[in-house]
Amino acid sequence: MAVTILGALVPVFGLILIGYVCGRYDILGDRAFEVLNRFVIAITLPILTFRSIAHMDPRNLAVPGMFIAVTLGALITYALAFAIARRFGRSGANANIAALCACFSNTGFIGLPVATLAWGPEAVAPVSVTMLIYSAIVFTVGLVMSEVTASHGHGVGTGLKLAARSTVRNPLIFMAVLGCVWSVLRLPLTGPADILMQTLAQATAPCALTAIGIFIALPRQSATPGPIGRVVALKLLAQPLITAGLLWMLPPIPPLWAKVAILMAAMPCGASSFVLAGKAGRWAMELSAWAVMLTTTMASITLIGMLWWLGA
Repeated sequence: MAVTILGALVPVFGLILIGYVCGRYDILGDRAFEVLNRFVIAITLPILTFRSIAHMDPRNLAVPGMFIAVTLGALITYALAFAIARRFGRSGANANIAALCACFSNTGFIGLPVATLAWGPEAVAPVSVTMLIYSAIVFTVGLVMSEVTASHGHGVGTGLKLAARSTVRNPLIFMAVLGCVWSVLRLPLTGPADILMQTLAQATAPCALTAIGIFIALPRQSATPGPIGRVVALKLLAQPLITAGLLWMLPPIPPLWAKVAILMAAMPCGASSFVLAGKAGRWAMELSAWAVMLTTTMASITLIGMLWWLGA
């Protein structure tokens, strides 16, 4: 079990290391991480989201307890992290990235192989639902807050208008909605078009993680161990405990779905948080990059304990 979990984490470290080497020796240029980020948020991440949802069985969406526990578990963790960051004097934009790092899980690149290792192919359906929640709901909250906090000098009303406009125009939100419609209508998604989307979707994690490695290679400026440590603790400890508490209070759901919900909450920080960090500034980018790196490193230990607790 431990060896397999470590095996699932090795590609994450490998891609970050490749990015670090590229950044350290200026192989791709010092702004390469920005180009990779734009490629991810504009093309590969929306396509990954659409394809993941479109291939889902709509019957898997009919587990309301799963939706409530995963969504509230992430949003409560987000609110805690946001409030703590603001309490320590961070701007709204920086607090938003800290909060997103604390609640956005790496469900696809790490969560799916670990869950299928623990419980077999039956875990694919609940993992797919958590991927939908994180990409279509949690990331949207971070996106909206990014617009609201970026326009703090123009008033809340202006910020909300900009956020609404950005949400409507955002390709990730559009593709998530389209994926839901595709799944509910049971429309076919096969052939060359699906192969093309699959190829682009598979580029999401490599591009985002390589961009993080390039950024880490740049001179360190502002993020300090305190904020990073708080984000790591909230992500790996607080979020799974909050999710477990919600599942205990809610009406029972299938045991496997409950276990997957808790396990996905315990996953390390997803690289998508880094995608939004560029708009908030250098501090937020550094915090996000190190949060991804450290939560992934520590997950090699915490996930083993989590799986033992869940009886895997």
